[in-house]
Amino acid sequence: MDAADRIGLGDRAEGAETPVAWRAAALAMLAGGVGVGLLSGHRRLGGAVPLITAGVAFGCVVPVAMASRRPPISPAAAADALAGAARKPTFSILVAARDEAAVLRRLVSDIGRQDYRTADGTPLFELTVVDDRSSDGTADAAGAAALDHGIVDVTRVITRRGEDLPDGKGAALTAAQPEICNGDVVLVLDADARLEPWFLRRAAGYFAAGSAAVTARRRILGAERGWLAGAQADEQTLDGELNRGRWSLGGCSEFRGNGILIRRDLLASVGGWRAAALAEDLDLSSRIAVAAGERVVWAIDAEIWEEPVGAAGPLWRQRLRWAEGALRRLFEHGPAVVASPKLSVAARLDFVAYAGQLAVPAVVIGSAAAAAATGRRRGLLSIIVGYLGISAFLGWDSLRWTKASNGDPLQAPERIRRAARVSLFNGLWLLVVPRALVDLAFRRGPIRYAKMEHHGAGEPAAAVRARAGGDVPGAV
Repeated sequence: MDAADRIGLGDRAEGAETPVAWRAAALAMLAGGVGVGLLSGHRRLGGAVPLITAGVAFGCVVPVAMASRRPPISPAAAADALAGAARKPTFSILVAARDEAAVLRRLVSDIGRQDYRTADGTPLFELTVVDDRSSDGTADAAGAAALDHGIVDVTRVITRRGEDLPDGKGAALTAAQPEICNGDVVLVLDADARLEPWFLRRAAGYFAAGSAAVTARRRILGAERGWLAGAQADEQTLDGELNRGRWSLGGCSEFRGNGILIRRDLLASVGGWRAAALAEDLDLSSRIAVAAGERVVWAIDAEIWEEPVGAAGPLWRQRLRWAEGALRRLFEHGPAVVASPKLSVAARLDFVAYAGQLAVPAVVIGSAAAAAATGRRRGLLSIIVGYLGISAFLGWDSLRWTKASNGDPLQAPERIRRAARVSLFNGLWLLVVPRALVDLAFRRGPIRYAKMEHHGAGEPAAAVRARAGGDVPGAV
């Protein structure tokens, strides 16, 4: 067993049982939200609850939406910074994979096609694949693909083996801590990720412009194939607008798991990867905010494509993990973020406001209980309409980034339809968050990480356009 695995076991021992303080906080959030929601059934005070909820929400999202139009670093500015850089940043790409032979070859192929190289063709990147106890030949698939695509000299495979090791992506990444990486920047990809040839070049521009932490724009493969995949695609676009706006306003913007980009020295300074983190992206976001006052840059032109979740059961399990990961991050790191002298007042207030949305589903439960008990449903309907209306507003606004199949902006009817779809889809959080609060408060024993199955379906939009003979922006 190597040092990384020993670190993982230590985290497991410390984090196997949820701390009592976190259980109490989960119960308090659930009870407090329900209590506020119950007020919506009050004859005199009932009207104030939805008004206050909607007012606070719109007061937060409208400035975010406007700020997303004026990022501190534009794609053009990033490209100019890279062109003028005396030394271009190098990358260490990390992929944690468990039974991912079916999709890993495609990712390694995409990495082999990256145009981010020296004048003589030498890659300005290296690839490390962590084979996390796979039984399907993941390690062999990674090595063979690296050989086939000409990057075997800059590729290594680390096999993670042992009994009772902690599960999850963060745990697997402990086998590739920053001290074994050679690049200036560490990039984390999921095994199902797909990249266009210019991805690293575009991402490098943001670091050349002075950024220390960047998250890529997540796109969904095959979004046109069905309602569920399309809703997830638009959800990612909406989430991107939120984080781009928060970053632009000076807020506490955050990583997203597929496409974490962080300077290696910054990652090392906060202790590297943690096996105990259920949501490694949010965990790392808060740790760099507390320790260094770093906020995460959102790069709209550095796109990573990934598979959608294809069925309701896996989608529920994925979102439940996301929700509990967000809650655990809040309880573990929230007080330190709010108290951090490294962050501006705006960043700390932004964190509080963004975390506050986790209480809204409990308010809805309380409002539903009040409606059932009193027969007065106006408060419940007002809160739900406000919640869905805010999602629809952000969905409509963020879809300005999305193009139709012919490359033109979406027409108004299509934007309205898709904004309504993503709004309804986001209603899932009204069910997921309360369940996550209950699990966090009452479940005993270690968390079980729900892994998503990948099948290798779909290609990035640029590849589809190239086959059709269309223009491929950014290609060289």
